[in-house]
Amino acid sequence: MGEDAIRDDGCAARLTVAGAAERLGITKEAVRKRISRGTLRSDKDPDGTVRVYIPTSRTSSGTASESIARDELVEILRAQLEDLRADRDAWRDQARRSDYMASAAMDRTRELESRIRELEAPSAAPPDEREAPQTVEEPERAEPRSDRVEAQEGAERPWWRRWFGG
Repeated sequence: MGEDAIRDDGCAARLTVAGAAERLGITKEAVRKRISRGTLRSDKDPDGTVRVYIPTSRTSSGTASESIARDELVEILRAQLEDLRADRDAWRDQARRSDYMASAAMDRTRELESRIRELEAPSAAPPDEREAPQTVEEPERAEPRSDRVEAQEGAERPWWRRWFGG
């Protein structure tokens, strides 16, 4: 290959192996391997330095068909980005609604727990302060002792514990 013909091409930068490796973001050994495979053009200077031809960027000198394909690709990517943003916004709204519902449920639970504590408060008084029922028993119709104890315990327990068996 003639060195002058390659230099006049105008489509490639002529760099050393180290410079080509830096520009391509690969190692010097990888550049040498590409040269040996023929995927990169190269030649030697008279002093023995290997020069590699790296194609310049084609962003400014692309053909019309490449420009159209690029524009279509950009439009497709923009549409996909908008879809992803819409999905993200929908997920955020759903998360907000879920958080609101969970917060409302927790508030309702706290409210019910405080009302239950209020209902339990009168029965939590010490036994000597509670009023004992004044009943007169007739000797022949007296209930057995265990039934009376259970009935008194039932009256002392909150209604919801008696109802649910707690």
